[in-house]
Amino acid sequence: MTYNIVLTTAEDIVGVVDAVLAKNENCDILFIHEFADISEVQAKNALDMAIELNLITIDNNTMRYSSNSLLARLLVSARNNQHKATIMRFILEQYKPFITFKARYNFSQSIDLASKQVKHLYTMTSSYKDIKNTLTNIATYAKAMLSDGASQYIFNDDSVSYIEILDVVLKSKANDDYALRTLLGEEVYNFVDEEKVYAPLSDAFGKIQNELSDGKTIILYAGNAFESFLKQIADKHQISLTGKNGIIQKSSALSSVISKKHRGMIDYIGQVRNAADHGADVDEGGGVWEISEETSRVFPTIIATIIKDIVLREKGNLYV
Repeated sequence: MTYNIVLTTAEDIVGVVDAVLAKNENCDILFIHEFADISEVQAKNALDMAIELNLITIDNNTMRYSSNSLLARLLVSARNNQHKATIMRFILEQYKPFITFKARYNFSQSIDLASKQVKHLYTMTSSYKDIKNTLTNIATYAKAMLSDGASQYIFNDDSVSYIEILDVVLKSKANDDYALRTLLGEEVYNFVDEEKVYAPLSDAFGKIQNELSDGKTIILYAGNAFESFLKQIADKHQISLTGKNGIIQKSSALSSVISKKHRGMIDYIGQVRNAADHGADVDEGGGVWEISEETSRVFPTIIATIIKDIVLREKGNLYV
């Protein structure tokens, strides 16, 4: 396997991974750099590094990005920055060039020399300075390395706290998954698509618990999960959604299999997702909608409930 470490930051990596998971279908660099609010060059470098760390993949034919990485999901749904740093450390500690960098730095006590040796050992095309800056940035973000002043670093050997926090992170994610699975019920859980519906909806539940989560991001995760659910319903009934964009149009196209009452509820989901995903609203004189904290926190639960109601109706049970 070939490696190359490009100049980027841990924050940018987290941002682009979040973007890819928020739109895990047809996700291109234009969406990613706008979603992450960074330049296209920054986005490209962060994406390249996220691929290096096995957090995302790229289809070289379509140039679309996607992810089915559990570690990526843990990273973007972490409860707080400490948990996020712990997941990043776990990711970094498995990255072979970082393992080598760590060993060479311990031997030479020189960041520059260790970076040069990593460059040559893995025949990387990036400059050793880019390698140094990226590795030290990610490592300090992840608290795998601690700054000792004057560009000196020490490796964090506090493995007990690290393992304890990692355990909390994993349990928190398990709790999110369990809460959603319980809400849906086993019958509905077994029906919905694991990767395209359940996973992003569970991530939305996790983001609710993070006080730093942006409300629009929660809406996008949950809304995209619901749109994927509508596609699943369409596939089941062999109904074409070609040319149907967004939740509301897809819902209308499924009028023969989704009840009028449920479609009315879906209109709310579509309007909220549009408010989060679109820019200026011409109906409001070019104003831009903000997402209230209350809306973002209840939105994933509303979506899970409507998914459940629609699936149960297919079984002959009428719920709203």
